[in-house]
Amino acid sequence: MFFSFPPFLQTAAGMSSTATEMAYWVIALQKNDLLNEQSMTALWKPAVLNNGKTAGFNALLNGYAAGWPVIGRKDHPAVAPVGGGRAALFIYPKDNLSIIVLTNLSGAVPDSFIDELAGLFIPGMNR
Repeated sequence: MFFSFPPFLQTAAGMSSTATEMAYWVIALQKNDLLNEQSMTALWKPAVLNNGKTAGFNALLNGYAAGWPVIGRKDHPAVAPVGGGRAALFIYPKDNLSIIVLTNLSGAVPDSFIDELAGLFIPGMNR
């Protein structure tokens, strides 16, 4: 059965895409085919609040850039748009790695285990 979100929710929850389409998009981002390197750096730079800190959705997603939740950490920082607990895309810019998890399972929360998948490709990855 096909479900479509009402128009007022589509910018936050109405995107439909295949894993292949997402992969092409992420590769284009990482190769600076869509934006130049300076623009990508600005896009993924977390906003600093008046108290001098960053804040995000939780302990993992601890910052927020221009529409992108950010995982700010010394080793293996990431930008990580998440899809309402059912999908996740983590881009590790310094490691040249992206991981996409798409599911239709309510409550799957792939952002809770996607770093573990990254650890298979990034030597010494600690969460």
